[in-house]
Amino acid sequence: MVKALLLILLLCLSSATSQQSVQDAPHVWEVTTLCSIPNEPQQGTCTAPGDCEAYGAINDPSNLSSVGRLSFLKQIQCNATMNLGSEQMLVGGVCCPRAASYSLPVINESLSRRIRPQSPMVHSRFGEDESCGFQTYVAKIRGGEIANIDEFPWMAMLLYESRDSSVVVHGCGGALISRNFVVTAAHCVTGREYDTKGPLKYVRLREYNVYDDPDCVIEQNFRDCSEEKFDATPRNVIVHPEYDNEGTNKHHDIALIEIDRSPPYSDFLRPICLPEPELDNGASDGMKLTVSGWGRTEIFRKQLGNNALSPIKLKVVLPYVDLESCKKLFRPQGLQIGSGQLCAGGQKAKDSCGGDSGSPLMYYDTRKGVWVLTGLVSLGVRECGTEGIPGVYTNVREYLAWLKSNAQL
Repeated sequence: MVKALLLILLLCLSSATSQQSVQDAPHVWEVTTLCSIPNEPQQGTCTAPGDCEAYGAINDPSNLSSVGRLSFLKQIQCNATMNLGSEQMLVGGVCCPRAASYSLPVINESLSRRIRPQSPMVHSRFGEDESCGFQTYVAKIRGGEIANIDEFPWMAMLLYESRDSSVVVHGCGGALISRNFVVTAAHCVTGREYDTKGPLKYVRLREYNVYDDPDCVIEQNFRDCSEEKFDATPRNVIVHPEYDNEGTNKHHDIALIEIDRSPPYSDFLRPICLPEPELDNGASDGMKLTVSGWGRTEIFRKQLGNNALSPIKLKVVLPYVDLESCKKLFRPQGLQIGSGQLCAGGQKAKDSCGGDSGSPLMYYDTRKGVWVLTGLVSLGVRECGTEGIPGVYTNVREYLAWLKSNAQL
């Protein structure tokens, strides 16, 4: 049975299974792509993470509580062109040194803290002082797939209390849409998959690095820190009435979690915009969509095991796949893709993956200057990042009226 376990499989190009037609084609990185490494005078080359021995020696997740070490990992991210047979694709990699190791894989932590001014609130039809979809982060040219500390400030982490040990663990994602409501996948809060996780304990906001609180990174010679994490108690769960716990197709896979009123909005906390008719949700041919979350990732597999979830907020950009093509791709697996679903992905080693269920699929509407909630991670193939097989997401626009009615928006 196809499991609804999807999430970020980032920064590695070695583990995903490709289709036979692509498998035989050579995958060659352009070694001429030069990049800069902090603390080193010589430039490195942008390389697949799995091909850089020096990178493999420093990506121990136990060191990510070090602000300087995490900031170093962020700054060695790069984009390079990979030859995929007769085609070329821009992929994320790491800046690998010419030597066998990085000379100093840490950035000076003894820096002054940057004090952010109070963010100006925008007055709009979305509500006075309640503007949605804005973020202070501006994408850097260097690229990369570790999200920035203030990127996607609506991200929510769902924490469950293990039935065996009473330990609180991460199991799904979600997105803040108002001060009191987070939207997620229905299978994250009901049914067999939910039962294996244990009861939902908290909805965490303002999370970035699970090893640190408050979260900090080094940017532009300043120590940039967010407010402390906020664990909200779930007060009510509203599952779409047509969601079938036993269904494998995951139709109507959407739910609302009512939480304690969130803290005041800031650079690190803000709701995402719902896909109102006047906003572009990016669900059309040729569009690129973004997924973010803390799902299962290749980057820490060696240190934490095959099912390791990322301790850092990650992101990946995926192409939209039209619904008819998606239906044909999943038909051999006995899945029926419906109008309440949409598809994105299908690129080698770029996908949502286990642990990111319920996390947002997003589009940046350049006309309005806001991020729009396009979909929610719902289901996909067992092997995340399989060439030619996209992930399936709940199409949020199809449930806009239901969301607004139940969230009192």
